[in-house]
Amino acid sequence: MFKRFLLDSSIFIKIGGLFLFALLSFLGFSFYFIKDQIEQDNQREELRYRYFISTISPIVRESQDIDEVYQYLEEFGFKATLEPRIKEQLINTNPLPPNFQGVFAKTLKTDSGIYILLQTDKKAWLFKYSPNNSFLNFYIITLVAIVVLSFMFVLLLRAFFPLKFLHSNIKKFAEGDLDISCRLDQRDEIGELAQEFDNAVAKIRALNESRALFLRSIMHELNTPITKGRLITAMLENGVAKERLNSVFTRLGDLITEFAKLEQMNSKTYKIKKREFLLSEAINETKIMLLIDHEERIVLQDENDLIKADFELFTLALKNLFDNAIKYGEDKKVYIKSQMQNLVVSNKGKPLKAEFSEYFKPYFKENNSQGFGLGLYIIKNVLESQKFDITYEYENGFNHFIIHGCVVENSCKIKGKRNET
Repeated sequence: MFKRFLLDSSIFIKIGGLFLFALLSFLGFSFYFIKDQIEQDNQREELRYRYFISTISPIVRESQDIDEVYQYLEEFGFKATLEPRIKEQLINTNPLPPNFQGVFAKTLKTDSGIYILLQTDKKAWLFKYSPNNSFLNFYIITLVAIVVLSFMFVLLLRAFFPLKFLHSNIKKFAEGDLDISCRLDQRDEIGELAQEFDNAVAKIRALNESRALFLRSIMHELNTPITKGRLITAMLENGVAKERLNSVFTRLGDLITEFAKLEQMNSKTYKIKKREFLLSEAINETKIMLLIDHEERIVLQDENDLIKADFELFTLALKNLFDNAIKYGEDKKVYIKSQMQNLVVSNKGKPLKAEFSEYFKPYFKENNSQGFGLGLYIIKNVLESQKFDITYEYENGFNHFIIHGCVVENSCKIKGKRNET
């Protein structure tokens, strides 16, 4: 359990736990030490009292000089005191015998000290001995030690507190935020770690900017021949060839647009706009993107299922799913249906051999033969940007790719909803 505490707990909880343990241990030690000192002092005072009782009576009997007895009491630590109540109590206890000559001594032990009354037939003197067993010094030392421990605890927390700042920035960095700064004023190991992390973020930021500039340059260069191709195609007289070439160049233009969207997603500049639309609308857009001429290749169970997603990104994901399903399906068909809030895209074929998560890697291939290129990698990123999950199942000879949480209504009767979020 203690090992689990050390492994799983926050470093601040560990420091707090160790401080609490040290404080309780110190208080326990101080308590037993002071208690032991009190017991030892009480034993010494008890022995001192017994010795005093055994010696004072003979001295008083043998010495009739009150000054000599007074001197003995002073040597023993007694001092004259005026406490009428105690004095009256001792006088009334064991009254002097009639015609008593000499000095008579009476003692009384209380919590506040030892009292002795020296009494003659004419006068009485009260003396008091107060044990010097004050433990104030021990309490002061204990208090000072607690203050020092607390001060050290605060200093230690302050030394580690920048870790919270660093952890917060690392979390932002993991979520894709590169506009962070981790610079710290301190020059210890934590400060050096923050400095190195800040340098790494700056390098990654520069690499991302270079990559974005490079991709924009490529897309710009690709747009130029596509535009020229469209102009040349417009001059053609053959209607079939002209239409086909127009479709090809349109498809190439759409691909560049898709790459631009992916780049915006990766750089966190694309704003997700979810709205409600019918599944049939997304299917029709996907057909155009895939240049599918044969309607029978797409088998749709219910075209009136209502989807809520970013239309452009969702159709991009469907396009890649349909493309893979048709390409690797045994009957070259893709089957679409809804299950409650989930959309299922299926094809007929053999099950995936590797773990489904492996296919999300760019250009992953099965046994160096069959692969999905960037398809599932794009699908995963597009769906995750909209807070959707995709899972895989194989059943009765069909591969099922399930997009979770995108269907808001099955067999919707009201067509054409456009609620944007």
